[in-house]
Amino acid sequence: MSEEQKAIELVTEAMKNLGASPEQAKTMSEQLVKRATQLATQQRTSLIEELGKLLETVSCGAQGRLKPGDKQDIS
Repeated sequence: MSEEQKAIELVTEAMKNLGASPEQAKTMSEQLVKRATQLATQQRTSLIEELGKLLETVSCGAQGRLKPGDKQDIS
């Protein structure tokens, strides 16, 4: 099993834990891993590092809060 496939399986479970249906979780996971792979290539980092950043963003968004360090735009 490739690193990407393993990541998709793990992220799918995380998405289900955040309340996504199995179908939604699989689709979101595939897209997140695809984007993390792109970012890792562009920034010369690891898939796991980039996936961690994306999952933090998703997790914060699911809870209705900003990531630590992000500033709220009050306009």
